[in-house]
Parts: sequence; C-alpha cells; structure tokens
Amino acid sequence: MLKVALTHDIDRVRKTYQYITYSIKSLLNGDSRKFLYHIKSFFGPNPYWCFQDIITIENDYNVKSSIFFLDESIKLDLFNIKNWKLSMGRYDLFDNEVIKMMQYLDNNGWEIGLHGSYNSYNDKMLLLKEKVRLESILDHPVIGIRQHYLNLDKSTWKIQKEIGFKYDTSFGYTNDVGFKDGKIVPFMPFNDDFVVFPLVIMDSCFMDINNYHKRLIELIELSKNNDAILVINWHQRSFNENEFPGYRKAYCEIIEECYDNNAVFKTMQEYYSDKIDEKNAKNIS
Repeated sequence: MLKVALTHDIDRVRKTYQYITYSIKSLLNGDSRKFLYHIKSFFGPNPYWCFQDIITIENDYNVKSSIFFLDESIKLDLFNIKNWKLSMGRYDLFDNEVIKMMQYLDNNGWEIGLHGSYNSYNDKMLLLKEKVRLESILDHPVIGIRQHYLNLDKSTWKIQKEIGFKYDTSFGYTNDVGFKDGKIVPFMPFNDDFVVFPLVIMDSCFMDINNYHKRLIELIELSKNNDAILVINWHQRSFNENEFPGYRKAYCEIIEECYDNNAVFKTMQEYYSDKIDEKNAKNIS
C-alpha cells in the first residue's frame, strides 16, 4: 500500500524584496512580460497568499496536508546579503490574517506544525519560544516540526524531543529528491516515541528534474515496496503560476499519480499515531 503525506512549509506569506530583484532579473534577461508582471503585482493582490489554492485543490482531491508555519526572528542586516533572504522574508505569526488562516486550517482537518526558524535547530530556548507562541494561537499542543532549510545537527532531535515535539520531518535533501542516506522508513533515533519521518520530495528540487514523472514513479514504487511514507513538501507560494510556472500542475499530477497507485493520504500527525500504535502493538505481542 502506498502511503502519502502532503506538507507545506510557509516560509513567507508576502512578496517583499522580490518585487525589485525579480524585476531587475527580468530586465537583464530581456523578458519585458515578466518585468511588467512584477511591477504590476506590487499594486495588486498579494501574489504569495496562496492558501486558498491549497484549500481548493486538496478539498477537490479529498486530501488534507500538514502545514508548517515559520516564526523567524532574524533581524535585517543591510551589510550581509545572505541575511536579506531570511530577514526580509519573515512575517508576523500574530498578524491577524495569518492567525485567521491558521485557525481555519486547524479547525477544518489540516494539521498545523512549526517550521523551526533558521537558527533554532541548535537553540533550545529559541525553539521552545516558537513552539509556545504557535500553541498560544491554536490553543492546543503542536507535535510536529520541520526545520527551516532542513537545518539539522547532532543536537536537533534531542532538543525537539525535550521541549515536547513528537516528530520531525527535516531529514531530507535540499538539492535532490529521494530518501536521504538510504533511510527509507520512519525511524526512532532514541528508541522511544519520538519519530523522524524522512522528507522525500521538495518542490524546487522536483521541478529541476528533466523527467520528473519518471522519478516520481520510481519513488512511488520504492515507497510501496518498503512500507515507507512518501512525504512531499510544496511551499504555498509555489502555487503562484506567474512566478512558479508548472508547480501547481505538478502538485496535482503527483496527487493523481498516487491515487492511481491506490494511495492512502494522511497528515503527518495521523501517521505519527499509526507509528506509535504499531510500536505499542509489537510491545504487547
């Protein structure tokens, strides 16, 4: 049986510096159509607020996903270009629109998790602060996490476990698709109830593959044959077809191909519960 988990990382909810950088890039490439789009988009609706796309698509396919919200706190450093992408993209978790969307999703079958900030992977107090802030909005515990940029070191899972997370799904590639280091099935690094679910497909990596459909079939077969979970990460802004052409279509194609393989779709939280039930059943027997 094919098991599939759809997930979304919410890195940024609004277009910011991209209005300028993307416009300049379009000019340098001689693409006047794209240049005009980026200029006009500044005066139109927020092009990265694509939550309704996720809601509509997943309702149409009768699936639900796990959605990881970022609470980034890095401040802007104008003299550090690498800092811009992190600091200028951050959003306020307590913005009224963001709160309303999180609560709507949480109340209608989607799972809300934490997208741990860039520096939180080895900072216990920072990660705890982010967890508490998110839980104060939802008014219930948050059990799942994925670290921003998939940042991990030898302390990350220990920290996550100690502050109350039950699972992590940061273990994956940032420049490829597939099961990292040959770890195919979910695993328990401490031999207890803390579970790591490998991330298999991330949108930007998947779309860089020339024949992504062929690779998808390979990963589906590998997942089915090993009782693994095909964990997919599609950033919400990727549903903006003007800036990410083909991404929305590819997401739908993935769901359809999985359905053709008789897939079961569950949230990460549901798969976590299944994993613990399975572990407990083995201990009883």
